[in-house]
Amino acid sequence: MPRTIRTLRATATKVLAIVLAALIALTGCATIPESTSPRVIGDLGGESPEPDKGLAPRRDSQPEVIVRDFLKANAVADGNYAASRTFLTPNANWQVPQQAVVVKDIDVLPTERTANFLKATIRAQATGFLGADGTFEPAGQSITQNVQLVQVDGQWRVQGLSSVGDTPMLVIDTDQFRTVYRRYLLYFPDPTGRTLVPDARWLAGPRSKLAADLLLQLVRGPRAALADAVFNPFGTNAAVRGAVTNTRGDQRDPGVGFAGVRVDLTGLPRIEPDVARLIAGQIVWTLAGADVQGPYVITVDGSPLDDRHQAGWNPNDVASISPNASSDLAVGLHAVLDGKFVKVTGNQVTDVAGPLGSSTSIRSIGLSWSGRQVAAVLDAGPRGGPATTLAVAPYGGVPTQVLTAGSMTRPSWTPDDSGVWTVLDGTRVVRVRQDQTTGEISTVDVDASEVAAAAPGAITELRLSRDGVRVALVVGGRVLIGVVQTAPNGRIKIAHLASVVTDRELVASSVDWQTGDTIFIGRTTSDSPVLSVRYDSGEVTAVPSRNLSPPVYNVAVSTTAVYATDSSGVWQIGIGPDSDEQYWSQVDRLAGGRANPVLPG
Repeated sequence: MPRTIRTLRATATKVLAIVLAALIALTGCATIPESTSPRVIGDLGGESPEPDKGLAPRRDSQPEVIVRDFLKANAVADGNYAASRTFLTPNANWQVPQQAVVVKDIDVLPTERTANFLKATIRAQATGFLGADGTFEPAGQSITQNVQLVQVDGQWRVQGLSSVGDTPMLVIDTDQFRTVYRRYLLYFPDPTGRTLVPDARWLAGPRSKLAADLLLQLVRGPRAALADAVFNPFGTNAAVRGAVTNTRGDQRDPGVGFAGVRVDLTGLPRIEPDVARLIAGQIVWTLAGADVQGPYVITVDGSPLDDRHQAGWNPNDVASISPNASSDLAVGLHAVLDGKFVKVTGNQVTDVAGPLGSSTSIRSIGLSWSGRQVAAVLDAGPRGGPATTLAVAPYGGVPTQVLTAGSMTRPSWTPDDSGVWTVLDGTRVVRVRQDQTTGEISTVDVDASEVAAAAPGAITELRLSRDGVRVALVVGGRVLIGVVQTAPNGRIKIAHLASVVTDRELVASSVDWQTGDTIFIGRTTSDSPVLSVRYDSGEVTAVPSRNLSPPVYNVAVSTTAVYATDSSGVWQIGIGPDSDEQYWSQVDRLAGGRANPVLPG
């Protein structure tokens, strides 16, 4: 890590976590609290004081319909939630809660009713929690909220709402939420400054203010869970100075067409050239990923961020830290076939040079991102002794035995090729590191205490993300996503674990990363044996299953294809926006035998 990055990261503040109270049964119904200055969730540019006419109360609606439409209106923050307020009694001063829960499967169950008064319980399934910073945490539990309605001039209106559990929350209908809000990716550098790490946010402002909204969130720093895992070069006091405009200074629609974007920053720490490149990379890839067009003119207190880019930056200027970069094609597909390490090229399968290419005892292989390093789990030891050994080697070279255990997960490499992770005997997570100069090998334990607390059972799969900042695990058939934290003393910890939430029982056998925000899950069921999941939003897509013979034992994922192992061999299917494949194709020469695909990572 550059010295400047280390210094700035040490001084960066940590974003406070949003603590969500446990959802428990509710009793009673509180009056809507009064407030003269409500906190508005997601109001990052909604300026229209007029509510959406389509979300206004419909005349002579039944009270249950009023409640359902109120939950839809809660998705629209414009005009300080003007649409929601049309469903309230005239004398209600509504304090918009600082937290929101997005729900589906909504039931409105009356508990007490007269001609002009109704008490009811809203019962629904939470799909996620929305923070004031636009973060979304998927969820799967049930929630309840009590509501009280009265008639005003012959029309039902909401008079009172309870908290959700012990926490005041804005309850939002899922369908309306996904109509109003859009998901965008902010980017922050990994601790080494080699690449950028995604941080998803949901924003609802108008398109004309999208560039400003994204930049506002970016300078505020990463979400709390990432604060100790990424580098924030903006420091603690950064802000956007003045209006975000196009390159000609016009505030109308910056980033639309070829007019580009101009932003002036202030409050930044001292900026060295390597840090300036990271700041530019964050801004360029965040805006470009949201289809906000460049060039991107970046100044600090009126002066260019870098004199060489006074006319603006574009993606080519920061391609070296692109979050979309991949070595998959350069390294190519490999496999473990009948216990040996092979390379797959078209219809040809060739043994990799060296002892691993002539072995018959390999259980799994981890191939580094550059393709230069290999970590192999092999059958080892006499009967009654340790069943497996981990060996590391240069590609095509002689392996060095590192450690033994009863079982080990498929090895997973850090992005810089310097370390490889595996799990021993289902519980002990270790990182093995080989000094590239001396060849000395060291092994350290990773603090995985939060894993056991999050999910019972053995860890049967561990995969580091492409940026090395997150980790996916299969634990007792469940999939967890955690954050990799490295303390100043070098101690490594898996923290901020969250279960992957889907609308299907996971019963996962394998997991792998496509991008920094998307994983693929192999399952032991015949129904949708492979799933694509955006874990930070709960978006789940079933990969077509034609030609597969479930269960799926193993998945390996590149940016453009998924490889899966079933009872008959290894299969592949194209993925991505340009692929519409509906059938899996068998990988020639990897059928029938004991085969598992191997890709970098």
